[in-house]
Amino acid sequence: MSGGAIEVHRDDDYIATGTHQGGTNDAVLNDPGADFKSCGINGDVGQAIYNDTQSTNGNVTASTEDTVTDDTNVWTDGDTYYIYATSEYNSVISTQWTDRSRGWKADKQELDRGWRSEDVDLDRDNPNVFGPGQPERS
Repeated sequence: MSGGAIEVHRDDDYIATGTHQGGTNDAVLNDPGADFKSCGINGDVGQAIYNDTQSTNGNVTASTEDTVTDDTNVWTDGDTYYIYATSEYNSVISTQWTDRSRGWKADKQELDRGWRSEDVDLDRDNPNVFGPGQPERS
């Protein structure tokens, strides 16, 4: 690929953070008023959860509005947490390629070919057409 640059979007921004407000050695994170389900935290997705105080991480397995259960962490009152949208912190969410010579957003295949799909002459194989969007020769 010549003249292209990649823009990578990563899951490095948490969707919820707060402090565990429960007991010691709790298997369930408790943060009253956190509105976990309303924020999109759902055990079906398996979002990453990081216990910043203990430097441990896991994946969400269940949630309510005030609690989150994960597959690894043990919580102590006052532990700070971060929850991410994907199952792994800093994972790639999407990529976008840019043609540096023109400033266009494009997909990698277009940059590899050296042209964008809308620039293709759909009539290029028809000898009776002058050019893109031109009338046929009579």
